[in-house]
Amino acid sequence: MKEFINVHKYFFIGLILTLSLLWPLFAGPYFTHHDDVQTIRLYEMDKCIQDGQIPCRWVPDLGGVYGYPLFNYYAPLPYYFGEIFYLITHSLLISAKIMFGFSFIGSYVLMYLFAKKFWGKIGGSLAAIFYILAPYHALDFYVRGAMGELWGLMFFPGILWAFTKLEEKVNLGNLLLLASFIFGLIISHNLSAMIFLPTTLIFCILLFFKRKQQKFLWFSLISLLFGFILSSFYFLPVIFEKNLVHVETTTYGYFHYTEHFKGLRKVLIERIWGYGASVREVPGGERDGLSFQIGWIHLLGWVIGLISGWKLWKKNRFLSITILVSSLFVLLAIFMIHPRSQFVWDAIEPLMYLQFPWRFLMIVIFYISFIAGSFVLITPEKWQKKIWVGLFLLVILGNFSYFRPEKFIQITDSELLIGQNWDRVIKRSIFDYLPIYAKAPPAELAVQRYEILTGDSEIIDFKEGSNWISFKTNTKSHTILRLSQYYFPNWKIFVDGKEVILDYKNNDLGLMTFILGEGNHEIYGRLYDTQIRSISNTLTLLGFLIWVVLLLTSFKRFRRWLEYYRKRIN
Repeated sequence: MKEFINVHKYFFIGLILTLSLLWPLFAGPYFTHHDDVQTIRLYEMDKCIQDGQIPCRWVPDLGGVYGYPLFNYYAPLPYYFGEIFYLITHSLLISAKIMFGFSFIGSYVLMYLFAKKFWGKIGGSLAAIFYILAPYHALDFYVRGAMGELWGLMFFPGILWAFTKLEEKVNLGNLLLLASFIFGLIISHNLSAMIFLPTTLIFCILLFFKRKQQKFLWFSLISLLFGFILSSFYFLPVIFEKNLVHVETTTYGYFHYTEHFKGLRKVLIERIWGYGASVREVPGGERDGLSFQIGWIHLLGWVIGLISGWKLWKKNRFLSITILVSSLFVLLAIFMIHPRSQFVWDAIEPLMYLQFPWRFLMIVIFYISFIAGSFVLITPEKWQKKIWVGLFLLVILGNFSYFRPEKFIQITDSELLIGQNWDRVIKRSIFDYLPIYAKAPPAELAVQRYEILTGDSEIIDFKEGSNWISFKTNTKSHTILRLSQYYFPNWKIFVDGKEVILDYKNNDLGLMTFILGEGNHEIYGRLYDTQIRSISNTLTLLGFLIWVVLLLTSFKRFRRWLEYYRKRIN
């Protein structure tokens, strides 16, 4: 064990540093951040799992307690992961902290594994340290609380590490590893996938020209396709059912990309650190409350990488080109943040869903951190440790102070779900993925689960789950009943086992309304899958079964077992 630690001591030093950056998770019950919706989303995910709604699509409390299809559109993997720990700990706060911490530690480990393939243990550890200490990582973690992006940043190095392993050894196991990381990225944060996957295709081509193995190219393409098949349950509804919700609320006004371009001074020079908002700065107007810096020490790492690329041109053309291509990715990402890139944003419509051009800082910090570790290839061995220590200390002194929240919150799990705290998180999410049948969001939270518009009915034994409702009625006269539930295809209501016609167009909120005749009735309603949701679920299930079979067949012992029984059957 001692020998193992000594061989990998640079990795363990970086790991200890990474763990130290998590100190706010232990310093108080919770902390403030912009996207303060992680606990309520996890709470809703738990309702789905407990109710057997898998995959989770409809959440019952958000949307003003009228419910809406959050996880039909919002990437769910961090919350499935968090649910595992919520079932164990029964604490939303602890589970949310684990979700944050896991992605952060995972980013360090996977970047080390990836960069080590190119720069060795010393260079790999420095690249990983630069990655987790990037100011944008601190911004996502302790200022924005951007869970999806943090998980996306974790999968970036994992995907490229899997590509390099597949290039080294083209086999079934590495194919499945790559497909799994692609799947993980897509269902963790689809916007991060939109930004990062195009660069992985170029990286794949770069690796192909290293040895020109056509088998590697085919396996890579199959992995990419396999990753999309595994993520079909989420990915296909996002595309084909986009027209069923008010996605325009996420792309206009404050959320339009034209409001969030940043100049070179913001990105390269300014070191201010704040906990406010991103705004369009105009002379005499409001100033940005956030930092969008790459970081001076990271810029130094970029310069070191460029020097390494120049020095390696004759000695190792492949590594030199790798550094050059990585630097081009950085330049392109900085350009996409700058106002001069608006014509590109205007021309490529899907980019508007990114909302904030400065999201491209994810690409910047990833590739700068990666090439920063290349210093070992141009440094005499006797100087490598000293330079590593110097850069290690510089990046800590420059950026460690950013890794803290604005303030801590003294709160318990039970307090999260009652009173003003409950109202705040429910109202905060009221605009997200509002079904198109609602002409506007509700002015107030739903205070009752149904409303009798006309007639005389007694509601008995009202029950509801994550995506279903049931109750009985004693209807004394012709009644029109309106549920405090948004309509969304395929919500169906059955009265005494027979589906009834729903009216959801004649009220501003698009709430489900139906008629009851005289007599005693049993009412049952449920959100069923549409055809595209059923197809996507089936594709994911088939993909998972194939993944398991292929994984098992990649083991020699299992193959021998199959061959033995095949011969016995014959």
